[in-house]
Amino acid sequence: MLYIDNELHPETFAHRLPKVAAALGLEVPRNLFVDPLRGRLRDIYSMASYFDAIERGRFGLIIVDAFYRTLPKGSDENDNGEMTNIYNAIDCYGEKLGSSFSLIHHSSKGIQAGKAVTDVGAGAGAQSRATDTHLVLRQHEEDGAVVLDAAARSWAPLTPFCLRWDFPIWQPADDLDPAALRLEKKRPRKEERQTNEPATPEMTAERFVEQFITDQPQARDLIVARAVQAKLPQRRVEQLLLLALADGRMFEWSLKGDRKTHLANRRQELFG
Repeated sequence: MLYIDNELHPETFAHRLPKVAAALGLEVPRNLFVDPLRGRLRDIYSMASYFDAIERGRFGLIIVDAFYRTLPKGSDENDNGEMTNIYNAIDCYGEKLGSSFSLIHHSSKGIQAGKAVTDVGAGAGAQSRATDTHLVLRQHEEDGAVVLDAAARSWAPLTPFCLRWDFPIWQPADDLDPAALRLEKKRPRKEERQTNEPATPEMTAERFVEQFITDQPQARDLIVARAVQAKLPQRRVEQLLLLALADGRMFEWSLKGDRKTHLANRRQELFG
């Protein structure tokens, strides 16, 4: 088996691999060859000479981790034509070497629960059709757990099951329900958000008088300006003034020598 890694430094991989093998109760296989390409990356087309140097039948499986780092510069993983050509190149390498290819790919952004297995991988739909087997890990509703699922073109369906992270490996989690995928948390609608916030009492004529009208006369324009500054719509302020006057909660008149209308919550005769 050939493991082509293009994300980790060689020393990191050398540290990680024995830990994983020990956790599994295994020794690092002698037929495992690791080639870290970080720092000397090559795209999938320029790797033709790399694979030409490998004799047919040398490796039964070639793992490319991560696939996105082998995409040619300037390519678009969302372009169906481009991705079809890339998968055709991989098929040619596999046919020539007599090897299967496993591509470690990232998922698209967001919660994956509502997607089909073949749609989890990021990029164009051509990938879904070109791949023979999709094996995906999706978040479980429990933190630190995932659901493993697969879609195989030529083999029997796989029953999904759960895994729980136990450094440095995933362990089976038979106590978890594989149907309990993590769902996207919907933002509450405006009405729902309002129910979670302290309710603001409705502004009535009575409350308006208590808040803005005093027993000392004030210019009507000044009262309106203060109410608007307190975030009340001016049209609503005018309505509340009319209602308060009609209900006898406040009174209006013009003071001697002043043409402006004044308002107070006591009758004008009290001011002489």
